[in-house]
Amino acid sequence: MSAETGNGETLAAWQQAEVATSFLERRRSLLPLLEVQEELIAVLLTRGGRQVRRLIDLGAGDGAMTALAFRHSPGAQAVLVDFSEPMLERAGARFGVSDGRLRSVRGDLRDAAWVSALPDGEPFDLAISGLAIHHLDSERKRALFCEVFELLGPGGMFLNMDIVAVDGPLQGLFREQMLLNARRAAGAAGHEGPHRVEFDGDEDRPDSAENQLGWLREAGFEQAETHFKWAEAAILGAVKPN
Repeated sequence: MSAETGNGETLAAWQQAEVATSFLERRRSLLPLLEVQEELIAVLLTRGGRQVRRLIDLGAGDGAMTALAFRHSPGAQAVLVDFSEPMLERAGARFGVSDGRLRSVRGDLRDAAWVSALPDGEPFDLAISGLAIHHLDSERKRALFCEVFELLGPGGMFLNMDIVAVDGPLQGLFREQMLLNARRAAGAAGHEGPHRVEFDGDEDRPDSAENQLGWLREAGFEQAETHFKWAEAAILGAVKPN
């Protein structure tokens, strides 16, 4: 996810600690309608008496999506996967001393080998991802959905809160709103001048929601649908058949 301020600043990689820290500290103030999306995810996690005992967080960052799931499934175990050491370090700081519920795995979703780094265990009840999968190209997204399908147990749910490609009058609105949010937050803090919200624009590879739903169905999922959409922001979900 990215937006430009026109100040000519160069892009930084997620592996750099200052970039990870900058985004994580401003995540809630930058991202449009984040609270609305999190509330909807909470409904999806609890509706119908769904039980989450074991989950995997793909591109976990500092574990924000896992923390959301834990609030509604406090007894769940989680495996966090990310390729950024600074992000995983922040996840460790968020959760503190592990009580055995949490495992962090250094893995790059761009390479199918990430699966081999996972700890042994029962199938997952939930695979969740927040603002990560759009970094993959189309073919890797298709392959990843197949990999996730194999990791889930029967009835397991896949939820992906991400940005998608749009081609219409709302194109670009997501990054425009991020810039507006950055200016508002800076103004409230008494800061003036250009505000940097550019993180990884050269690595963005969003695909349309329609294409991704098709790839989920190809992988074997059912109930594949768009649960939420606002400009480029979307929550896509699907369920592994029983």
